[in-house]
Amino acid sequence: MSTKPDSQPPRVRIELLKPHRHAGREYKAGQFLELPEDKADWLTAQEVAKPASVAPSTPSAPAAKAAKE
Repeated sequence: MSTKPDSQPPRVRIELLKPHRHAGREYKAGQFLELPEDKADWLTAQEVAKPASVAPSTPSAPAAKAAKE
């Protein structure tokens, strides 16, 4: 029997207030990211992001695609 948890840490959706680089990608202010709760809390404390006010209707992949454009 494994002692490792089967689930991932909770993830939080945030909206960027400032440009930010995450996981090697550049994101613009106004874009949304879904991150582990501790990373989202850190960005919020740094005033780089805020909690997203509305749940997404689609996965956060479009934000990643938009960052490439």
